[in-house]
Amino acid sequence: MSVQESVTLDPDSLGQGESAFPVVARCLSQFRLEVDGQPVSHWRAGKARALFQYLLVNRGRLVPKDRLHEVLWPERDDHGSSSLKVAVHAVRRVLTEVQDGDGFTLLHQDRGYLLRTDGAWVDIEEFERAFEQGRAAWVAKDHDRAIMWFQRTADLYTGDFLAGETGDWITEQRQWMRGTALRALSALRTETLESEDWPAAMHWCRRTLDLDPCHEATYQTLMMMHGELGELGRVLSWYEVCRHRLRTDLGIEPSERTERLLAALMQGRSRMPLTSSRRR
Repeated sequence: MSVQESVTLDPDSLGQGESAFPVVARCLSQFRLEVDGQPVSHWRAGKARALFQYLLVNRGRLVPKDRLHEVLWPERDDHGSSSLKVAVHAVRRVLTEVQDGDGFTLLHQDRGYLLRTDGAWVDIEEFERAFEQGRAAWVAKDHDRAIMWFQRTADLYTGDFLAGETGDWITEQRQWMRGTALRALSALRTETLESEDWPAAMHWCRRTLDLDPCHEATYQTLMMMHGELGELGRVLSWYEVCRHRLRTDLGIEPSERTERLLAALMQGRSRMPLTSSRRR
């Protein structure tokens, strides 16, 4: 099964695409809010954009005012300032000006704020839904459907969460979403390895290394695949890339398993198993 011939995605089962919605918010890669295809770039108050981003991650949930102060103004102890009100007012003005009907609604409830996303398409919402659907199908042993949803998860992951932006909460969310994408890629890699579709498996390996350049198990898989194909030069090349990455980024050497694998493949001995079967 090649990358292009992977499980066919059924639009009806996957839900409506972004083109069906007038309001679109993207957080994977660089942040972007679009209305009718046009980007919203003017956020007025300095923290309005950050407030909207945080509420977007917590969409549908009431976020206490104290928590918003902690996230947006971590250097301040005074949570009674008017800064949050100013940012909220700015977000509401932006949404009112650019939206006509469906989209985002910012509500004040009790001692916090809640962002509703009715009528808007949000990439992180679709990303999380796709992974959860895939996980549920996997648990239910509906393998083909699980792979379909994991492929959707991988397709939606176009880059790190809020790429280029900083903040403790952003870093935490970025790591969480990157880990989710890696788990989906692991399932896709396993599927193509078990069907011995080396080009597709290599594609998912490269996607994995794009997210985690120090993922040693992926280098081992690439070495084994090229060994299976008799491409010993590529086996050695991937070993050297692995060693360089581990030394440079982590200050460690390749594991004993990687060293033994290299020796076995270069001597033409039987390769180690690429995966464990999912159907034991």
